[in-house]
Amino acid sequence: MKKILLSIAVLLVSAVWFNASAEGIVVKAGFNYTHLDLTQPIKDQAQALAIGARNFSGFHAGIGYQTEELAGFTLQPEFRFLSNKGNAFGEGNTWSLNYFELPVNIQWGIDLVALRPFVQLSPYIGYNIRNTLRESKDTSEPAKQFLKNLTSDPSRFSYGLGIGGGIELMRKFQITAQYVWNFGQVVNAKQYIDNATNVSRDTAAGLEISIALMF
Repeated sequence: MKKILLSIAVLLVSAVWFNASAEGIVVKAGFNYTHLDLTQPIKDQAQALAIGARNFSGFHAGIGYQTEELAGFTLQPEFRFLSNKGNAFGEGNTWSLNYFELPVNIQWGIDLVALRPFVQLSPYIGYNIRNTLRESKDTSEPAKQFLKNLTSDPSRFSYGLGIGGGIELMRKFQITAQYVWNFGQVVNAKQYIDNATNVSRDTAAGLEISIALMF
């Protein structure tokens, strides 16, 4: 909880520091590819049940605004929906996690008139709004029970950091790519694995590629 409050404080301080009028509205969408890092006890039990963990693919979409440039810096807060989905465990067992997120993209770039290359640092906080497990008919009963126990108690709040860069064209388009780390928990596993209180500290990380329109 303290880490979540600290993350919120950092976002608020950043917003105050960049107290500038909005340069323009940003509408953004893209794809994400997320790696779920499971603790070794969970990996061992999944392997014993012949369940292979796979990575998530998904998408994100949202809206934000970009402040005026200040010494090469711009601030781009956003509100977005993010969906991580994929065949997470074995054939046909699909686990979907959906979030509302509030990232604040701190960008520094060089204005070359027609284009502006930039680097980006993106702290964010998020809230899990939906957690869905769809099971295959061919999955064994022990494996189904394992999956239900693992995914039944998702953590509601998430927070993390993205690092990347991109290019802005004619102040109308942005293309960005960044790697994102989630520093919180994805799910709690106390009920199933005695010595694992969460799905590792580095719970989820992944690549995000986005295209934005600026108005």
